[in-house]
Amino acid sequence: MVLGFVLGINLVHAQVFVTTEGSHVSINNTNVALNDLHMINNGQLKQSEGQFIVRNKERRVYFEGKNMPELHSMQLDIEGRLVLNTSILVAAELEMVKGEIDLGRHELILPFNESKIVGETSNRRIHSTGGGEIVKLIASKPLEDENVGNLGLVFSKFNLEDTMIIRRGHSSTPLPFGESITRYYKVSTRKKPSDKLELGLEYFEDEVLLRDPKLKEHIWFQNNGSWKNTTAYSRWGLNNGGVIVKGALEVFETIITVGLYKQLLDMSAIPTAFTPNNDGFNDQFIIPGIEKLPNAEVRIYNQWGQLLYSTNNYDRYPWNGILNDKVLPIDKYFYQISDPNNPLEFVQGEISIIK
Repeated sequence: MVLGFVLGINLVHAQVFVTTEGSHVSINNTNVALNDLHMINNGQLKQSEGQFIVRNKERRVYFEGKNMPELHSMQLDIEGRLVLNTSILVAAELEMVKGEIDLGRHELILPFNESKIVGETSNRRIHSTGGGEIVKLIASKPLEDENVGNLGLVFSKFNLEDTMIIRRGHSSTPLPFGESITRYYKVSTRKKPSDKLELGLEYFEDEVLLRDPKLKEHIWFQNNGSWKNTTAYSRWGLNNGGVIVKGALEVFETIITVGLYKQLLDMSAIPTAFTPNNDGFNDQFIIPGIEKLPNAEVRIYNQWGQLLYSTNNYDRYPWNGILNDKVLPIDKYFYQISDPNNPLEFVQGEISIIK
């Protein structure tokens, strides 16, 4: 069976919209609005132009079947959630007016440079409960401050000379020091791995598993099976209810996510001065919480970078400001704290000797 919609707007009202095996449904130069129905596609459903509009007042509506529908543009305007039990392809634009999409274990494919998602916010979302991913392809294009396909991965500057594949997933990832937010990206490109890219990564607040104002964001990335991290050096809110963080990282065959980590050392609790005058009060540079890092090394430097003091047992031997049996002069000094077993606990700051 071959069915062609040619002109105007076609409204389909049904409980179930079915294309049978062997059928060919071709939608040309028209908009099709599906009201309050589930769709089962066992044939070939292809829309070359126009918009595929999904409306419903039910809590759930389903797209399923043996074959993948290929749509030109799609608009979602529903009260609840569209659940995919089949993959779908959207060539131009998926517009989120109202409602959510649950990919389940399937794919939403955005195959061309112009393919994109429009209108996704904290209240109009695409996510997955079964490991499904959004797949975006983009080829031979200079990228500059571009949110590719509006997936939430922003490339500050990158002259793309080949084809890049971006996959966005929605599950947490085990990291060396905890767990990620419930969003990740997989990026595949032929870019030289030695060249770093500045990337912005967008996510919504409810994708954070743990909530604590002292948690710090790190962008984690995995190439060749090993995780690395970089501190997110900027963060700001977005009009769609999300936030975006930025960092510079190596990108070629990469998994990218955000991990939030609470440092064991509280920088605000570390003093900025002490008085080594042997009066029994504030005579040593005490670092609160240093006992939580039994493998940490503490180093003290003067303003010219000369190492004055170093120990791996600071809890027992805190710095007393003495060098060669003499109290060092009133001045600013610099400390570094590093733990070889936990690189996220690197801390540095200033400490002054006063009298």
